[in-house]
Amino acid sequence: MDNIVQHVSRPAAGGHRRMVLSRVAGVVAGLSVLLAAAPSVRAQDATGILTDKIFQGDGVIDILKDVSSGSLEQYFDANGQLLLGIDVNEASSGNESAASQGIAIESLELVITTTDGDFTFSDFYTSTTATLLAQGSTVADEYYTVFGTAGSSSINGGTSSFDLSSFDDVIYLSNISFTGQILGAKLYVSFLDTAKTGANTNESFFDYSNGFEDFAILSASQADALEAASLGVSDAPSSVSYTSLEIPAASAPGAPTPPLSLLLGLGALALWKVRRS
Repeated sequence: MDNIVQHVSRPAAGGHRRMVLSRVAGVVAGLSVLLAAAPSVRAQDATGILTDKIFQGDGVIDILKDVSSGSLEQYFDANGQLLLGIDVNEASSGNESAASQGIAIESLELVITTTDGDFTFSDFYTSTTATLLAQGSTVADEYYTVFGTAGSSSINGGTSSFDLSSFDDVIYLSNISFTGQILGAKLYVSFLDTAKTGANTNESFFDYSNGFEDFAILSASQADALEAASLGVSDAPSSVSYTSLEIPAASAPGAPTPPLSLLLGLGALALWKVRRS
């Protein structure tokens, strides 16, 4: 019986290498896109209104009542800071009105407890400051302040979890870096108890005197929208003096590109799998 020889058509060596490299390049490019996009998508999970409120100028907010530890870790990985929206809820009396209200912040501290211990952060700022005399003090000092209005604004920034138009100003808590997995996260807030210096002074405008203040964790785009609205600032009475600060946009131009070493490693893995196939 005649021997039957089967001839299998194979691509030339150069063509095969080009095919393999093309497949590897596609895999690496796809992984790069996924890795770059993931942080900005996951970071949204942590945004929303916080249950705990600040009554009468002082209180503690337990962030993990509303945000999972994993989502909070991803939020910090993506932003590197805590972006807080505040709903200013002050009495429209004295030199405050429904169109312009204010509060001065004495201190704001975030304590994160992880599997590696406690990490404390208190480097905060807002877009305005004012020189104020604290209750019991004889020397005025400069404090970060927040402005707001009564009722909701016309900001277009509502999400499925909360309505951004209910908030007035942004507080930035920066330089947040820690190790370990988050077990607890609490925010300690104290507004400034201002001296009673008269009805038409800075101390009267930036006191706290009514209801409670709501807080929310914001995404970078929400913080930018709220900051741009500058609610209550232009309508502040002429008797109030303050300084406006230039705040850089919180929105990052894009997620950082994965390190070259990581991409090369993924490419090598993809090449190995292609060769095995």
